[in-house]
Amino acid sequence: MSTSIENLRKLSAVSLKDHIGIFDFYVVLGRDIEKLSIKFGLDINMIVCLLEGYGEKIIKDDGSGDFDTSGKGRLSKLHRVLVEEYVTRFYPGIAAENPQNDWICIESYLDKMHQGWR
Repeated sequence: MSTSIENLRKLSAVSLKDHIGIFDFYVVLGRDIEKLSIKFGLDINMIVCLLEGYGEKIIKDDGSGDFDTSGKGRLSKLHRVLVEEYVTRFYPGIAAENPQNDWICIESYLDKMHQGWR
């Protein structure tokens, strides 16, 4: 997944520290999108765009507009240093307009850069 250039421009107004925190809270700690919205003072749609900008699949493909949060908390043992490295590398997110970036998600990035991380 990725997000539009327009969304990336909006997301660039959010600090790198908050990007790291939101991604870490969702992928590692398994926090709900609604709770992240409240904690970081951002609209839920911005949280979704941010997570999708780092390769998460949040919006269901069925056209319902519902969230698929099956990926939250899936990397519960991942060290924050690796989350910081990943988010910092791609801040403010990955542009959907570049199809060569479609492979990028945290798992594939870590497989490439930190073999044996699993």
